[in-house]
Amino acid sequence: MARWTLTGLLNGAEYAVQGIAVVIKNPNLRKQKFLRIFLYLSLVSIVLFCITKLLIAIPLFILRVVFWLFSSYDSESADAAYDKVTSILREIVSSVPFLTLLFMRYIYAKPLDDLFVESLAFVDSIHPERKPYTLPAAKREFRKEHWANMKDYVFRTWKKLRLGVAICLLSLLPVVGQFVFPAAGAYATFKSLGNTQGIAVGLCFFFLPRWAVMRLVRALIGMRSLTRELLEPYFARMNMSHSEKRKWFSGRKDILFGFSAIAYIIIRIPYVGFIGYGIAQAAAAYMLTTVTDPPNDINTPEPVNDLAVAENTNDSKKDI
Repeated sequence: MARWTLTGLLNGAEYAVQGIAVVIKNPNLRKQKFLRIFLYLSLVSIVLFCITKLLIAIPLFILRVVFWLFSSYDSESADAAYDKVTSILREIVSSVPFLTLLFMRYIYAKPLDDLFVESLAFVDSIHPERKPYTLPAAKREFRKEHWANMKDYVFRTWKKLRLGVAICLLSLLPVVGQFVFPAAGAYATFKSLGNTQGIAVGLCFFFLPRWAVMRLVRALIGMRSLTRELLEPYFARMNMSHSEKRKWFSGRKDILFGFSAIAYIIIRIPYVGFIGYGIAQAAAAYMLTTVTDPPNDINTPEPVNDLAVAENTNDSKKDI
């Protein structure tokens, strides 16, 4: 497992900012084809935001009526219980837009894939002297993969939802409940950065208010999922096994963590989250050129070096 470094974290965040700058500078993304993609994403974003508000408002209204019926017996206890249940319900429902956004990778696969490949092609045009990153003949059988990929995503999401509900319920237990979210944060950080960082984050979470810990845990888990989905166009073409993907992520975990932090912030902006996802998808293409070398043959599996980082990083940063 590669060693985690603060420099890697900062580089990842820097690559995210540079990738966004590349997206803005790319004149091809202002063509009708890609403008239509961003328009569609913006409309879906607004609709989903309104649906989420309803998903929160309706259960809360029902809860308020239920607690009002029992308030005559013990008003203070009813109010305290209502506030606690409301807090947990908001946290659970607030994850719906993010999960649906990632689901777009499978119901809107071809346009987002085109966005990724176009961004790679633009970076290649800036560096004609080096071997191109644009993946040869970006022709995937989307219909053939569609249902299998969607099924895998739904299964992964269902597991995460069950875990999230279990964590929220366990946090309500007396005595043990106060340790649940710090432990969840430590585990999420361990999966992203390693043992030492996981322990440090878990200890820090003991000193933060409950609402902050819940949001940070949700962000840590969401960042890992986001990185995986943004890089899916690359992995789908490289014919990597599951173990090779894990090794690839492990060798670049600090850079990917820094990049995903910026991308996560962008897509969590209300109303424009889906546009942010499109921008992050394009920015991921630039980030890819800084952490790996150009592919050889798309049909030939390549050895995965978990410590290797592209040697042209400085040149890319200088010209963008």
